[in-house]
Amino acid sequence: MKENDAAKNNDNKEVEVVTGEVLDHTLAVDPASSKSLSFGSFVTKSNDLIQKTKYSLPRTEQKILFMLLSKIDQKKDKDPSKTYTLTFSEFSKLTGVNAMDPGYINYLKDTVQSLERRDFWVVLPDGRYKSMSWLDRGTVVDTRDKTISIRFNRDLWPQVAQLTSNYTSYSIEYLLMMKSTYSMRVYEIILSYDNGSRNYGYNNGLVFEPVTEEILKKFPDMRSELKGYKYKRFKCDELRSLLSVPTPEERGRGKKKNSDEPAKYSREKTLDEKYPTYYDFDKHVLKPAKKEINEMTDLWVEYIPVRIKGTRKYEYLYFFIKYKSKDEMKKVRAFHDSNAGPDGEVAKKPRKTKRKNVGFTAGENVSTPLPDEILTMSYVMARHELESRIQYFSYEKKLVSDEKNILADILTYTSKLLTNQKKAAQAEESLEALNRIIKNNGDLKLWVLGMEEKFKDMLQKATEKKSAQYYRVVVYNELIDNSAATVMAGQRKAEQLDGKSAMRVDMSVFDDE
Repeated sequence: MKENDAAKNNDNKEVEVVTGEVLDHTLAVDPASSKSLSFGSFVTKSNDLIQKTKYSLPRTEQKILFMLLSKIDQKKDKDPSKTYTLTFSEFSKLTGVNAMDPGYINYLKDTVQSLERRDFWVVLPDGRYKSMSWLDRGTVVDTRDKTISIRFNRDLWPQVAQLTSNYTSYSIEYLLMMKSTYSMRVYEIILSYDNGSRNYGYNNGLVFEPVTEEILKKFPDMRSELKGYKYKRFKCDELRSLLSVPTPEERGRGKKKNSDEPAKYSREKTLDEKYPTYYDFDKHVLKPAKKEINEMTDLWVEYIPVRIKGTRKYEYLYFFIKYKSKDEMKKVRAFHDSNAGPDGEVAKKPRKTKRKNVGFTAGENVSTPLPDEILTMSYVMARHELESRIQYFSYEKKLVSDEKNILADILTYTSKLLTNQKKAAQAEESLEALNRIIKNNGDLKLWVLGMEEKFKDMLQKATEKKSAQYYRVVVYNELIDNSAATVMAGQRKAEQLDGKSAMRVDMSVFDDE
């Protein structure tokens, strides 16, 4: 950026700050302030890969990708066709899925295959977008050795290996506990624009810079809190776009009915579609990202949205960062230690205890909210998520044939409500209602059992056959308007089955969003 352009980076002048030139430096993370305090393996990416790509990966796939990237030896790995191995145990820890669960292998294969087929979008110099895959085809799942063998896409290799400048490196441990895929992306985007303690004499908005008196005057209510921080101004729309898949127009697809675009993209909504207002963007993206970054990483993060005078739309986001001290990092370490999940692979229990909480602590993770990403899943994957939340296999044998069929239908109706892209508002309302039930009752088991009882009674009284659409409406109405009564019916059913809750297993992170 030219020096005379630097003068424009003041107050309310419009400046390209997200996709601008990137400074060459050997480490984007300051080793004096951060790396010596970090722990675990490191992920390394080129800054171009971080700053000039548009993608939104489901949480589980994002974590698997981070784990694979952490296995690259930046000094020794020179062969782009090298195979990297992920063990079943590592997969279990990443996803929270018990390796002893009957559906474990199928879920593992579906998840890895989904990541293998997942594309992201690179901005070309002329403004067009080029599709590129993260992984090469041909992943091998070995059920005997319990390993997954994966290769990176050759075209991606220069962006993740043998990097000597213009890259960002950060601890994978910071990210693996995060529940929001947006938190992971916001963290790496922030780091890619930071020079640590280096001072190159630039003052043009390209990197984080020390907070000045001029900046403090802009935000007088935050004066005391922002001292010692660095700041960078992002254009709000550009930051949103980095956390999103591109629009059909950006991908060159337009609204052509006969487009040859893969079907999976037709289900993916942009961030503007998912969260059209700043309020929604702040609630679902920025606030969770700030919370998780402040709790789980080496950074303190604050942000302030800014309007242009005379307008109502927030045009800019000022981000403020400060590295944590050694004492503060000890608290981060303690947080990770105290919140570490259980090992996903456990020895098989004797048959007499098979129906109990095999490999899991009662109540662990099943009470976490369903992720927003479930709205973009296929209904089949969403159904797997719901099955895991109610731990269907733990009480399946206690139900008669008709009850099993009804319960299976209810899960299908509910998953189709959640993944119906044509009725996005209804899907989001359903998700909020389910999460309220989880919050109030600890999980979804009683609601599902209550719905099974209601459907059984309704079907017995029916005089004519109804359509699947009719029953989806019934599920929706009961979910929104009558959940308390449904939960009470489920409680009676649970007591009838065995007099106690029998459905607590830690598979709450089936998050193929």
